[in-house]
Amino acid sequence: MKGIQNIFPICLVIGLFFLLISPSFLTDGMFIDGLWYATISKNMSEGVCSFWAPRLSETRWAWGQPPMAFWLQSPFFLINKNLYMAKIYSVLTYVCTSGIMYLVWKEIGGQLRHFWIVLLLWITVPLVYWGATNNVLENTMSIFVMLSILFYLKGLEKHRFICVILSGLMLSLAFLTKGFTGLYPLALPFIYYLCMRNQRLSAVFSDTLCMLVSLMLPLMFLYLLNPSAKHFFGMYMSEQVINSISNVQTVGNRFYIVLRFFEEIITPLVIVGIVVLVALKQKRLRMSVKRINLKCSVTFGLLALSGVIPMMISLKQSGFYLITVFPVFAIALGIALAPMLEDIAVSRRFNQIAKVFSFLVLMSAVTVNIYFAGREGRDKELIADVNLISEQIPENTIIGANKKLSDSWSMMAYFYFQKKISIDFEREHTYLLCGTNAEPVDSEYTPIVKGKTLQLFQKP
Repeated sequence: MKGIQNIFPICLVIGLFFLLISPSFLTDGMFIDGLWYATISKNMSEGVCSFWAPRLSETRWAWGQPPMAFWLQSPFFLINKNLYMAKIYSVLTYVCTSGIMYLVWKEIGGQLRHFWIVLLLWITVPLVYWGATNNVLENTMSIFVMLSILFYLKGLEKHRFICVILSGLMLSLAFLTKGFTGLYPLALPFIYYLCMRNQRLSAVFSDTLCMLVSLMLPLMFLYLLNPSAKHFFGMYMSEQVINSISNVQTVGNRFYIVLRFFEEIITPLVIVGIVVLVALKQKRLRMSVKRINLKCSVTFGLLALSGVIPMMISLKQSGFYLITVFPVFAIALGIALAPMLEDIAVSRRFNQIAKVFSFLVLMSAVTVNIYFAGREGRDKELIADVNLISEQIPENTIIGANKKLSDSWSMMAYFYFQKKISIDFEREHTYLLCGTNAEPVDSEYTPIVKGKTLQLFQKP
């Protein structure tokens, strides 16, 4: 939009983002997966576990996910032991991702003054602003996925061999963050050829092979030369990959992930619709459409879909697995909208209102986050019970627990994160944890303290 300075749309997007995450950013509690990852990262920072032997507590190993994100997050807990550090790290991964998105945008000819629309399309996806404060591994993996895309695009201009190798190495890091779901940029050479038709097919095969070798070699060296890495990969493949494909089912059908993708992009598509309607009303749509780099837009759109469709192989699916594809999809839509934003005329009054509104949104975001800081958030009753019970138990203690609590994964993480209290569901210990309605089988246990959901017993 002509006449609107770059800084104000960016301020609007930043303010909107922090408004969207404010209820959960600096409040207590976290989504169960992110809580586990924060606990493992904190354990790494304290030397409780190592890169290739991650553990949640003294009674539970954590072979389910690769350890790269835990290792990157662990230094934050050297600054402070609070759960907020995991949320700050999580938001910072978005800052890094947005920076790489801009470099990709610049690489494909996008201009800075239009980049705000790419960010807006990205951060208005519900899963994106949900994931920003919930510490899921996809946040870190997005950095490596976008770097892989960036290096490949740079290699099309110069230093092709080196850039393609770097692109593959980034995928190796993506694999060490969340496994196979981050490897879809391997499809980029073929998709680029299919849409652009400006390179030989032999170059597509050589690029893909080079990326694949660059991805595989570091992992193979680790597997062959590092016994700890070999043990980890064996446990990860058996417990997570093979078991997930063969035995774990979290959705009713394989098309769940595709349907969820289209549900999540409704808001960005509404924004696209609004821009199109404004261009149509000003009778500028036809001239704008003629200038859209359709081939480039379709390239990124297909690349985003290549990150969605392979997930159908497993019936273990969750919406947040999609988080890495939304930056790619936002760029695809941004390419289509850029000519319209260039052509749409705005008045001086609109320009002034936009500046004031952007400033108000940014100030509101600061105010609202300060208001929510330190307040109770997710898992309010559980956290209160964990804090109450932890006061009765010495640090670094293993306690027994009723097997009916074995599915309370968040409870296990909160206990160890707060006071290094490990839960054992198999053996008897001095302390026994039960639900509020349960009684210990052994009559020697006497009640100590009772919360809203949990109660603690002790054997003399």
